Amino acid sequence: MELQSFRHKVERRLARHLAKRPLAMQNSRALVSFTFDDVPQSACLEGRDMLEQQDCRGTYYVCGGLTDTVSAGLPMHSRADLLNLLERGHEIGCHGYRHLDYQALTGDEIATDLARNRSFFTELGCQASIENFAYPYGCVSPSVKGVVGRRFNSARGVWRGLNVARTDLALLRAEPLYQHLWTLPALGEMIDQNAQRKGWLVFFTHGVVDQPNQFGCQPSLLDFAVRTALASGARVLPVNQALRQIVQAG
Repeated sequence: MELQSFRHKVERRLARHLAKRPLAMQNSRALVSFTFDDVPQSACLEGRDMLEQQDCRGTYYVCGGLTDTVSAGLPMHSRADLLNLLERGHEIGCHGYRHLDYQALTGDEIATDLARNRSFFTELGCQASIENFAYPYGCVSPSVKGVVGRRFNSARGVWRGLNVARTDLALLRAEPLYQHLWTLPALGEMIDQNAQRKGWLVFFTHGVVDQPNQFGCQPSLLDFAVRTALASGARVLPVNQALRQIVQAG
């Protein structure tokens, strides 16, 4: 087990440098995207409201197998929640069907899990194209990138930092918007740095509740991040729309 853990750690580091899909970024203004993994119901309600109060939209990376369940003590999204998000202009992305560690699977097993999630979206009646992906647990290797990268426009990891000048579409950098990691000044400084460098700052979190676990944030922190991003002059867009800006020199 320790040997496997070490090997997976090495693979995740190698993934930063191998199996890339490099893209020269053409955006003329800074971009910020807010994303939600697993999609607890609070992200569909409080998270949605924090964004919409500023006329912004987010990206929700969905595992179909978590629908109508309770995970880590949090009620998860329902089918109605997902359809409501789509109707209101938010983006639905793929997070795999069963929320698996893809580093522990074969390529065929990953493909099967992805196909099952696409079937879930079809059964849901989702008319929107599912274009973007986030690696469950941030577990990624060069071989996993190879399987996922050719199926989606982008794949987001948990490797921290800004996407500036050039990015890897198979492993977008992102910052965790977790309550315990940030003070308001530090968060504001990160957003300002992104604005100065005309980068793309992708945030990710899970639940949006008053007493979050280690993988979530309070509504007030999300609200602060959204307002500060807009005040910095950045465009706040879902991942699919941000990618269009990056490609089309917007």
